[in-house]
Amino acid sequence: MLGAMATIGPIGLSIHIQSIPAIATDLETSYASAQLTVSLFLFTFAFAQFFVGPLSDRLGRRPVLFGGLAIFALAGFAAALAPSIEILLCARMVQAIGGCASLVTPRAVIQDSYRGVKAVQIMAYVAILQSTAPIMAPAIGGGLDTAFGWRSIFAFLGIYAIAVGICAAIWLKESRPKEGGKVASWAEIFTRYRGLLSSRRYIAYTAIFALGTTGYFGFLATGPAVMITGQGLEAWQFSIMLTTISVQFVVGGYVAARLVVLFGVDRLLLIGASIQLAAVAVFFAIAHDPDPVLVTASFCFYAFSNGFIFANSLAGATSIDPRIAGSAASFLGAMQFLVGGIITMSLAELPTTNFGYLPLVMAFLAGGAWIAALVLRRAQPY
Repeated sequence: MLGAMATIGPIGLSIHIQSIPAIATDLETSYASAQLTVSLFLFTFAFAQFFVGPLSDRLGRRPVLFGGLAIFALAGFAAALAPSIEILLCARMVQAIGGCASLVTPRAVIQDSYRGVKAVQIMAYVAILQSTAPIMAPAIGGGLDTAFGWRSIFAFLGIYAIAVGICAAIWLKESRPKEGGKVASWAEIFTRYRGLLSSRRYIAYTAIFALGTTGYFGFLATGPAVMITGQGLEAWQFSIMLTTISVQFVVGGYVAARLVVLFGVDRLLLIGASIQLAAVAVFFAIAHDPDPVLVTASFCFYAFSNGFIFANSLAGATSIDPRIAGSAASFLGAMQFLVGGIITMSLAELPTTNFGYLPLVMAFLAGGAWIAALVLRRAQPY
């Protein structure tokens, strides 16, 4: 159930990727403007998390989740009916505000309910379920676009959010921690938040998460133009390409969940960051003359490394002060989507014949994540 909740944001982000050229044509706008349906979603998703996490620590997991799902669904229906690119972009921003609640809540619930290695394993398994979102999303989006047009994609998002909300209403219990039977005050929450941000370990986990999981956003920004427009792939072929890459995240997450007992969180993060550096080096060598098979292969290794980084950095960060797991998860997620939004917006205007500066950007991100993993090994506990 938590995995199904966590899929809403990723599905909302990427389900329409292959339809961006069609959106641009239908709404009589440029590809760069239509691509803002991705980057503005990312930016809004990032900033909204700064508020959603503390709200879930203060008001509870259920109220924040259900409010977010309602906003996401209504915005999805509005996007489906949008007569212009401006209204579509506004609907996508509102949708991101609602969608971030469904991403922060499961992460906080896991930390409310589990500790230590068990929390890492559960986080990894939820991440595996969450990773089915980019696997299913392109296929679902491409099928809906082919059968009913791109507007049906956003209507589907609204229906999906309603279905998840019904399941959560039945099965999700309130898990927000209390001390002495009382809910922490806003002053207590922000005092703990400030202490969290002074922890070297928390900052290291955040850096690994934000830098080590956002290179794929750059591929989502440039991939449709390069592979569909530049290399002549059909939309369904690009969807298969994305699906093949996303499967490796599932494999990486499963392997990481099994290995964390042997290696521990911090060492496994360093291993994942090292694999990522190697994958980026391969992509760097082929990006100027992109062959679909080689590009897919390099990003498969990159996605595999994400399976190591995602759950371990997230579980490590939220375990530093479990009393504010929602705030810890929201800041971590905000940094991830903020970096991702900057990347997608900065790469939107590049040529379509090759990946331009994306290899350099990914090398910077992977190198930063690797350095943060080394710092983490030396950082003292919070």
